[in-house]
Amino acid sequence: MKIALIQINFILLCSIALFISGCGNKLQIETEYSKATHFDEFKYYRWHQGNTPQDKKQAQATGNKAAKKEKEIDPLLDSNIRFMIEQQLAKKGLVKREEGVVDFLVNYSISTHNQVDVETQKVYDGYSTTYQSVGGYGYGYAGGYYRGVAVTMDVQPVNETLVERYVQGSMTLDFIEPDDNKLIWRATGDKRLPYDHPDQQERDALINKVIGKLLAKFPPK
Repeated sequence: MKIALIQINFILLCSIALFISGCGNKLQIETEYSKATHFDEFKYYRWHQGNTPQDKKQAQATGNKAAKKEKEIDPLLDSNIRFMIEQQLAKKGLVKREEGVVDFLVNYSISTHNQVDVETQKVYDGYSTTYQSVGGYGYGYAGGYYRGVAVTMDVQPVNETLVERYVQGSMTLDFIEPDDNKLIWRATGDKRLPYDHPDQQERDALINKVIGKLLAKFPPK
């Protein structure tokens, strides 16, 4: 009976660990938009120049350090991200226009933060407490051959500390009203990333995937 309890606790612990890992790696997307704007009529856009309008809540959430980090994007990477965004917008029938009247302006920002999670949990460790001689032959637990020995198991909780290092990445895509520079649509994606930096191909594939997920929320319904 106690052996079965050990097995159940071990399976449960593994299931919880996999569930937490899966949830932590999932891309979380939040959107906000102006309900007074007719997004279905949008056709032309161009890139926004200057500071992006931010509400107070967003400014407090990012902070000065995050804002500084967002401005330190490598120029070549910035060019590639803009190209990927333009490709995704083109799939939606939206056209970039360098001159003339446009329906909206586009801007993006990226930030990363190193994180450390420390968690203490109880792990149940089983060990034998008594041995008792019995008669007969046969096969025991896990196919082990035994003769005349019965083992009683006990369960003892042990505290274990788990330390996990990871990078919390965030990408925000903004659409801005061109006449008064007001924010009219925003989508933000947050994802837990590996602590080790991926290679360029993996990084670009992830960025392109995130852009697609963000723009899947546009136009708002």
